[in-house]
Amino acid sequence: MPGKFEKRSARLLALFLALIMIGSAIAIAFRGGSPSNQTELRPVKYHFRSFKEWLKCLPPTGHIIYISEKNCTNDTMMEYLQKAMSNNIISGVFDPVTFTTPIERILVALYPKGLLYLFDINQSKMNVSGEKINVNGIDMWIKNVEIYGRYYTIGVTPEVSPAIIGTAPEVKKSIEVLTGNGTSMYSLVGPYLRNVTGSFNTILMLYGKEAENILVSNNTPYGDFYFSGIRMNGSRFEKVVVIHFITTGGFVMSNNTSKEFSYYWVNNYPTKNGTVSIAIMDSTNFTKILNAEPQMRIIEIHLGKLVTHRKS
Repeated sequence: MPGKFEKRSARLLALFLALIMIGSAIAIAFRGGSPSNQTELRPVKYHFRSFKEWLKCLPPTGHIIYISEKNCTNDTMMEYLQKAMSNNIISGVFDPVTFTTPIERILVALYPKGLLYLFDINQSKMNVSGEKINVNGIDMWIKNVEIYGRYYTIGVTPEVSPAIIGTAPEVKKSIEVLTGNGTSMYSLVGPYLRNVTGSFNTILMLYGKEAENILVSNNTPYGDFYFSGIRMNGSRFEKVVVIHFITTGGFVMSNNTSKEFSYYWVNNYPTKNGTVSIAIMDSTNFTKILNAEPQMRIIEIHLGKLVTHRKS
């Protein structure tokens, strides 16, 4: 039988994902005129395409949200993505920029004193206002803007695709990272995502303390990395979950879990300090796949006695 901590962890993960992806009350930011038949492109010095490549632009963070409407043809998924996009963009942050093509993909990275947005507008032209400075050969504009009654210094660089905007110190650190003068998010979590392939429509990724606060057993963290990605696989909804276990444990196959999905696959890969577990689940029911979590087994040692916990 699942222990209390496992039930609580499952509820927290499902609730955490739901709140972050569709529950916040934040205004959308799309500013600009009507798209023209021939979109004018902006010059860029760095171009990153996939989600994994986008992580190369980010300073270390514990909390990432990614949303992509690109090539989505499913009405249920598109409605969800549009709500998630509007709920996770603070319009005031985008005050220094205007553009004429809609955002197709966006990544939100949260930091203790700020945030970053990476947004994909297909390398189309952006108009930027503010004071221009240069950081490691990349032009960056800074501007003071009012957001919810407080003033923040916002930075933006259009010379990268995806474009980068956010609180100025974080944008500066991002430029330093992508030009090779800092630790990138990819260098930290890339090994955990090595066996995750394909693209996703939504991703929630937690790392370090953010993950440890959720992945807890008996007040002790059992994981320091959590990745949950949802995408379309043909006409079906597919979810990929990855956890880096820092204690003895991992995802397991079981008849009780696998029978809930049309497809259920798990695999575990050893690391230097634990195990990376990957699970793939699919269903025609979007609500089920949104809240789905794989079954796991965690082994703890209490006074020399092995105790095995299972989570359904």
